[in-house]
Amino acid sequence: MKQKRLITGILLISVIAPIISIPSFLNVFEFIMVCFVIGASIEFLNMFEKEAPLSKRFRTLTIISALLIHISIAGFMGFNQSAVTFENPGILHITIPFILVGMFVYFVTSKNFSVTNIGKALLVMVYVGFGSASIVLLRRIGVRFIVYMLLISTLTDTFAYLVGMRFGRHKMAPNISPKKSWEGAIGGALVATIFASLFAMYYGDIFVVGTFLGDMLNASGERTLLDRLLIGTNISFGLQFVFVFGLTFLATIVSQFGDLMASKLKRHYQIKDFGHIFPGHGGIMDRFDSVMLVSMFLSASFFFIHLFI
Repeated sequence: MKQKRLITGILLISVIAPIISIPSFLNVFEFIMVCFVIGASIEFLNMFEKEAPLSKRFRTLTIISALLIHISIAGFMGFNQSAVTFENPGILHITIPFILVGMFVYFVTSKNFSVTNIGKALLVMVYVGFGSASIVLLRRIGVRFIVYMLLISTLTDTFAYLVGMRFGRHKMAPNISPKKSWEGAIGGALVATIFASLFAMYYGDIFVVGTFLGDMLNASGERTLLDRLLIGTNISFGLQFVFVFGLTFLATIVSQFGDLMASKLKRHYQIKDFGHIFPGHGGIMDRFDSVMLVSMFLSASFFFIHLFI
């Protein structure tokens, strides 16, 4: 199992890394994210069916609604891309209220659409639709933002596991995830905060303009993560570091809540994994549960920072 998990992880990194980092692959990345929305929505709906059967109409409407929210926020292969900037993030796109109105109209007019079903549909629409769109937004505003997010999520998860296995004594959430410990949570948060913050603040030194990787990943010559944000020009490097360190630490906490949220859902519906698409890792939501929540937190944070700080 460990060998299968390692091989799958290496393959995932080998495929994902060039797609998210090479500018010419942006359309490929956006197409994959649309498939991501469909796959993650199906995993949620399959989980809900452990409790009660769902109609094909409900499943189809929920998947389409999640897709429409994703496209409304992030755009898709040329559609609405001009809206995705710091000045106009498009997060409150006008189509989202129409989607929700349509869902509530269906709720009222369909005798088989229960109150619990509306909650299930909204969970998929918000968690999958907004979460996936936030990942695309981070990629659109700059490669460094999505790499920063992935560092936070991956390092937090990896070192929480490693530190917890070695030093874990105090259970953090025994009723949700018995293996998680406070020692692991603190260790994962600290390691991820340190390394992701260093990446954020020394991005320009890691990817130097004029080198192969620098020209590919940092063509516009940003020095730090906060370049192009107003705060990046208004405060010193030292204050930027303190700011980034605090933001990164908060993001590691959000990452762990994302993992716990997925664990709580799986425990409630008595399933081990959301799916089986990734051997050794489970389904899409098993691998990207914390990524979704961290992406929402960071994309909202960066747009807020740029517009109001």
